Amino acid sequence: MVDSRLSQRILLFSLCFIFSFIIIIFVIKRSSLIENTKNNIDSIISSTSCKHISIDELDQWFHSKTWNEIPKIIHQTWKNKTLRQRQARWRQTWCEQYTGWYYHLWTDDENDLFVQTKFPWFYSTYKQLSPAILRVDSVRYLYMLYYGGLYIDLDYESIRRVDELFNNKYVVLSLINYSFQSMNSVPNSWIASRPNHPLWTYILYRIMLLWSRVTDQERNEFWNGKAEFFTGPQSLFEGLMFYLHSNQHTDQTLDQLFGNRENQKSDSIFEVANITFLGPKLINAYDWMNGIGADVCSAEKPTFDENKCKDIVKPIYAITYWSHSYGHGHENDAKYLGNKRIR
Repeated sequence: MVDSRLSQRILLFSLCFIFSFIIIIFVIKRSSLIENTKNNIDSIISSTSCKHISIDELDQWFHSKTWNEIPKIIHQTWKNKTLRQRQARWRQTWCEQYTGWYYHLWTDDENDLFVQTKFPWFYSTYKQLSPAILRVDSVRYLYMLYYGGLYIDLDYESIRRVDELFNNKYVVLSLINYSFQSMNSVPNSWIASRPNHPLWTYILYRIMLLWSRVTDQERNEFWNGKAEFFTGPQSLFEGLMFYLHSNQHTDQTLDQLFGNRENQKSDSIFEVANITFLGPKLINAYDWMNGIGADVCSAEKPTFDENKCKDIVKPIYAITYWSHSYGHGHENDAKYLGNKRIR
């Protein structure tokens, strides 16, 4: 009788053990299946496109890490979420190629809240800046200072990924040409940076200082070159030189800092005081200052032809068509940069 009860207990214990083991195996396999499915979905997403994220998602991702590199986030900005047709198509070339990157299109309203909450010391200047392009210029420096990453104007088309050039870099700028006397040769239309680099602070304080000195009439009137001088490439250039001279303890020009002029080729890369400069053909390709290919490379021309333009200037990583969407009377032209203009 005792042996029979003992046998029953042993059998019951064995069945319970086997049943528990089966349940554990089932749970493990199910969890693994869920995780693999999630990873496969993530892999599919990351292998086909960048990931569009909200500002809250951007903040959560950004603050979850300590940054010793250029963050993989692409910033672009427009007055709202509705891009013109060609802007949307050019934007897509970046998203399709920069898989594994995050992307956010900033609107005017989002920019205002971003500056107000993250940079209250700059906000009063920001609100006064006029026309709108001055605010659009300024906020890109603030993206770089706060988040870092890659800022790109909406008239750039990606040819192939450039992030291989970002390894161990601090700030990466792209040149139009080597005519540095013009102060427009280092555009602010394509810039990359680690967060909190001091270069951007030099530029922002320059904007604040110059804007505080102009008269009310000058602030409200339009003159050719106003945007370039106050917040655009000339502002970037002067802030850059002030930073380089302070860092290098020198008064040398950018030409001199680059060294021998024979090294200044269209695909050259220069390093000065942790600032990387990419030669004209690497990122910009089309140089509006020298006029080569202007009839087919300028998005403002009725003869604009992207394919012919690329045949002429042969871009390596990217190309800009200098559409001047915020200037030259195009702001309120809903048909500008529409697909019907493509040849």
